[in-house]
Amino acid sequence: MRLIELTSTRSSFKTVRFNRKGLSLIVGRHTKKQSKNIQSTYNGVGKSLLIALIHFCLGASKNKHLENHLADWDFTLAFELAGKKHRVTRTVGSDRILVNGDELKLIPYKVFLNQLGAFEIPSEPHGLSFRSLISFFIRPNRSSYNAPDTAVIQWTPYYRVLYQSFLLGLDYERAIRKHDDKKTLDQQVEFSDRYKKDKELREFYVGEKNAEVELASLREKIIALERNLAAFTVAKDYGDRQAAADDLHVKILEARNEEAILSSRLTDLELAMLLRPDVPPDKVVRLYEEAEVSLPEAVTKRLSQVEKFHERLYENRVRRLEVEKKQVLAEQRTWRDKRLTAQSELDSLLKYLKAHRALDEYTENNRYLAELTAKARKIEDYLALLTKYTEEAQRIRAEMGKATVQTSEYIKRTKPHLDLLMDTFRGFAREFYGDKPAGLVVRNNDGDNQVRYDIEARIEHDAADGINQVRIFCFDLLLLNLQQRHKVDLVFHDSRLFSDMDWHQRLTLFRLADRVCKAHGFQYIATINEDHIESLRDAAGADFQKLFETPRILELTDEPDGSGKLLGVQIEMKYEED
Repeated sequence: MRLIELTSTRSSFKTVRFNRKGLSLIVGRHTKKQSKNIQSTYNGVGKSLLIALIHFCLGASKNKHLENHLADWDFTLAFELAGKKHRVTRTVGSDRILVNGDELKLIPYKVFLNQLGAFEIPSEPHGLSFRSLISFFIRPNRSSYNAPDTAVIQWTPYYRVLYQSFLLGLDYERAIRKHDDKKTLDQQVEFSDRYKKDKELREFYVGEKNAEVELASLREKIIALERNLAAFTVAKDYGDRQAAADDLHVKILEARNEEAILSSRLTDLELAMLLRPDVPPDKVVRLYEEAEVSLPEAVTKRLSQVEKFHERLYENRVRRLEVEKKQVLAEQRTWRDKRLTAQSELDSLLKYLKAHRALDEYTENNRYLAELTAKARKIEDYLALLTKYTEEAQRIRAEMGKATVQTSEYIKRTKPHLDLLMDTFRGFAREFYGDKPAGLVVRNNDGDNQVRYDIEARIEHDAADGINQVRIFCFDLLLLNLQQRHKVDLVFHDSRLFSDMDWHQRLTLFRLADRVCKAHGFQYIATINEDHIESLRDAAGADFQKLFETPRILELTDEPDGSGKLLGVQIEMKYEED
C-alpha cells in the first residue's frame, strides 16, 4: 500500500501528490514578512492537519473539530495496493463515504479496509484491524510520538503487545490466549469479590457461619412452610367472620355485666324483704312493767293500733318487693338467654376460623417463603461459585503456567527470527550512534497479567535529547522493512518527530530513509519545518539536493490570508481529539 494523492473539490485546497518511492517532503516555510516569529509561522499551516485528513479518508471516527470548522468539505485520497488503485472520497459531516464509486457508511467501510489485504487480519481478529495497525505507519497525533509502541495513547498494554507481535512476525495468538485466560481468571475473582460485599454472605467468608449448615437449616424451614401452605384453606369472608366474632364477644361481656348487676339487685331485694320494725308494741309494754310503771289503757290501746299499722305497711312492702323481684328475675333470664345465644354463635364462628385462615396470613406466609427461598438460592450460588472458582481458577492457572513454559520454548526455537529483529534494529540505530548498545528485545512475560511478551526497542543512554525520536524512527522503519503480515509500503512522520533532534540525527535519518526506501521501493513521507532543513545544508553537502530539494512535493506557508496553507484559507481550529 502506498499513497498517491490527497485532493479536494475546494479550489483553495493544496493538492498533495506523493512520490511513488523514496522521500516525499511537505515543508512548512515562513514568509519574509513573518520571519521575526519563526516558530509561530510553522504552526498552523497544515502539516499535522494533512495526517489527520489522511486518517479521515482511511476510516477514522468522526471528528467534532473538523465538523465544526470544515463542514461539507470533501477530501479524496488515492492510494495503491498490490498494483490496484483505490479512491476514497469522504465529506465532513456526512455518513456516506464514496469508495471506488460505491457508497458505504463508516462501519462497512472499516470492514472493507480490514478485508482489503493491507494486513493479513485473521477471520477472528481479536482486536486486530486496519485502523489499529495503520497507526504504526502513519502515527496519527502528538501522543503517538511518546514511545515506539504507543502509536495510540489509549491502547492498553495488551493491545500494544498484540499489535507489535503481529507486525514483528511473532506468534501473536499466544498473546491473545494469555489475555483471554487472565481476563477469565479476573472475572472469577470479580464475581467472588461481588459476593464478599454482600452483607448476608460476608459472614461465610470471614468464617462466622458455615454455609452448608445454614443452607440445610433453610431447606428444612422451606419444606415445613411449603407443607403448611399446601394445607392452607383460605376463607374469602374470613375478615367479616372475624369482625362478627369480635362483636359477639363484646355482646357476651355486656350480657355478663348486666347479669351481675341484676344478681346484685336480687340480693338487695331479698334482704329488704326480711327487714321488720325494730321494737314491737308488746316489748314496749314489758319494758314499762319491768320498770313498775303502769301504762294507761288508752296508751296500750294506741300501741296495738300502731302495731297493726306497721304490719300492714310491711305486708304492702313485701308484696311490692316480690313484684320487683319477679321483674328482675325475668330481666336476668333475658340477658342470660342473650348471652347463651351469643356464646353459641361465637363458638361456631371460632370453630370455623380455626379451620380456615385469612388471605393476608396466606400472603404473608408466601412472602416469607419467597424470602427464605431467595436466601437459600443465594447461598447455593455462593457455594457453586466457590466450587466453580476453585476448579476454574486452578484450571486457568495451570493452563497459564503451561503456556508460560511453552512460550519460553517458543522463544528459544524462534531465536533466528528474534536475532533478525535485533540485528535490523541495531543496524538502523548504529547509523546514528555507532557502537552504542542498541537493539529490539523480546522476552517472555511470566507475570500474573494479560501481557505475553515484553517488547523493548532500546538504545543505551536513551535520556539524551532526540534519542526517543530515533527509537521511534528505527522501530517504524523496522516494521516497514520486515513486511511481516502486511503490504504497507510507506511510513509517514509528522514534523514533531524532528523537533528535539540535533542536526546530525536529522541528517542521518533522511539519509537512512532515502537509502532503505529506494532499495525496497518504499515511501518515506514527512512534514518538516524549513529551519530543520536549512540547518542541514552545509552538513549534507552534495546530498542536500537529493534529500531535501528534489523530494519536496509541497510547501506550506503562513500568508496572513491563509492562501499558503493546506486548506488555502485562514481557519483556526483544533483537529486532534482529546
